[in-house]
Amino acid sequence: MSIPVSSDNLANVAAHYDAAILITLPADGYAKLLTVDPEIGPDGAITVMGPSASVAANVGRDPHVTLVWQPRVHHGWTLIADGKGTITHGSDAPPALIVTPESAMLHRPSRHKDGPELPV
Repeated sequence: MSIPVSSDNLANVAAHYDAAILITLPADGYAKLLTVDPEIGPDGAITVMGPSASVAANVGRDPHVTLVWQPRVHHGWTLIADGKGTITHGSDAPPALIVTPESAMLHRPSRHKDGPELPV
């Protein structure tokens, strides 16, 4: 079962989760997964401070990224956001990955319907 999450509600929903998994796509090989602590603005823009050199290289080649927040409880809802990322380089600030979400959803399999209500 999937429930869409709008960009303007993404920060409210993500507040019910801990760290996220950032997935980027290298030029060859397997997807790269990293644990991150994203910040989400009121417009839904997702910021990950201090991305690694490999994340920056991957996003430079292919801007498609996915963030996954696992549920805190058994059979809870997973939050998934897909979007396009860019790396910013401010003169007075460390580099950041900025993700503009294209879609976001809460998901869990129907066989987990005994889990908690939606985290919204």
